[in-house]
Amino acid sequence: MKKYVALILAASALLLPGCCTTSHAIRWEYKVASPHLPHGGGPDANRVEGPEAVREAQQALLNDLAKEGWILVSQTDGRYFYFKRPVR
Repeated sequence: MKKYVALILAASALLLPGCCTTSHAIRWEYKVASPHLPHGGGPDANRVEGPEAVREAQQALLNDLAKEGWILVSQTDGRYFYFKRPVR
């Protein structure tokens, strides 16, 4: 029994020190982005086009930032998107 306890303690001493050290911590950078929503022309020029146009603008923003390595973390009502990526 003492051999097994000694073996477990020895294995723990070899494996645990590397798992919790800060030398392997990832450094992140963050970005807050909002899609450029299309606006209609004419007398109602400030009115945003329908939900399909909004969805396409959001999708374009998400795809463009994903190509740059950004990871979506959160969003607020579709207007602001919060991203992170490892510092390069």
